[in-house]
Amino acid sequence: MQARITGLEKILEPAQVTSLVKRLNAKDGSRLHAMWELVILHGLSQVGCLRHEQVLSNGRCPDVDWKIPKKGGDFLSVVADITTISDSGLEDQNPFGLLSQEAYRLASKVGMNPGSFWCEVRGKTVGPSHKSKMRLMLPEKAFFSAFVKDEIEPWFYELKKKSELKSIFECTRGSLDLRIIYNPAWLNGGGSYTSYKVATSKISNPLFNALKGKVKQLSGAPDDTLRLVIACDGGCDILRNGAQAKSHYTYSSREIAEDFLRQHRSVDFVLLVTIAEFRRGFGSSTDYQMKYELICAPSASRSRRVTVSSIHLIEEALRDALRDLPQPLRQAYHSAALLKRPGVGNDLLGGYAMRGREVAISSRGLMRLLSGQISIEEFQRAHGWNEPNSPNNPFAIHASSGLMISKIDVIEDEDSDDDKISFTIDKFDAANTPFISSSSNKQTES
Repeated sequence: MQARITGLEKILEPAQVTSLVKRLNAKDGSRLHAMWELVILHGLSQVGCLRHEQVLSNGRCPDVDWKIPKKGGDFLSVVADITTISDSGLEDQNPFGLLSQEAYRLASKVGMNPGSFWCEVRGKTVGPSHKSKMRLMLPEKAFFSAFVKDEIEPWFYELKKKSELKSIFECTRGSLDLRIIYNPAWLNGGGSYTSYKVATSKISNPLFNALKGKVKQLSGAPDDTLRLVIACDGGCDILRNGAQAKSHYTYSSREIAEDFLRQHRSVDFVLLVTIAEFRRGFGSSTDYQMKYELICAPSASRSRRVTVSSIHLIEEALRDALRDLPQPLRQAYHSAALLKRPGVGNDLLGGYAMRGREVAISSRGLMRLLSGQISIEEFQRAHGWNEPNSPNNPFAIHASSGLMISKIDVIEDEDSDDDKISFTIDKFDAANTPFISSSSNKQTES
């Protein structure tokens, strides 16, 4: 990421780079959009001529003013804007997570095991067919606390009196359909709910709403300039699932984008940007790769700007520009959750590896310990050392044998936000052990 900032310093105005860096360092989830913007701007800058936030005739300043070279010295002009789409609005409207948190809190409050509870919520389609949504049958967020206090909390207190028996809290009146199941034999509870992040309408979903929000941003572009919306995954199931989201009653991201382009002829293309996940088998690591899908307006809805040659040229240019984007380390929804936490990137604190007399730990985790950001107790707890049924601290084990550190190496990892510090502990030092005598050894043996 830093290398791409440095690369853009040669192309963007200093104030533009400063603004981008400020957003990258923000201590909230908005950092994900800034990251997408950074890597895409840098990729586009590798093909043709890129300018950022150029003023259009309507006063708007889209993210991208891109000149793609043609044969013969001419160029194809493209104006684009980047948007990052998430399901955060849907999560606020369907607070299943809040129900799970309350069940955990109340179980802990009355002295019961939270792992013995399972939350289950059903959903229903609401609204007219062309604007329908899937909605969980839960109380609205404004009334959620009162519902918990008046109905769920008393059930927990009654349950405590007969905690050896199975029980179910159920509410199926009106627009509510939820249950909390208790089984004292369960150790790891959880929950299930109807998927509310599917698109039951082409026009009432996060993807369509985000695309529609970019229409005015691009409408002031010159008539002969292609207009493109780059839609990036910020934790949006419709984008992530792609064609798999389609069923007899739900729509895929491609169908939604095509319908948007059909309705808004002032936009010519939509580029869907997400992360594909490849699982190689049980016990193996998961691979992540960038995934792109360029969607052009349907033939009957295309402007005169869009020709067969312009489609081929923009496809080829995007393929070249986006070829070397950084390798993703995780899914977008996971990144969105991590980036809501303060700090820079994601360290590997708590992860360690042992090979013979070598122990490797997180470089940034060690710096946090030595700089006083975390205590030795927090450091030990993160690694699970000296906890019941967990391995002992490997440094303590070697120290008790009189061994000291003989070598320290930094293992760099360009594809991670953290390096590893490797300690070789194989140097015996008599000064690190108590004095002993041969007679004391014999007494010990006897």
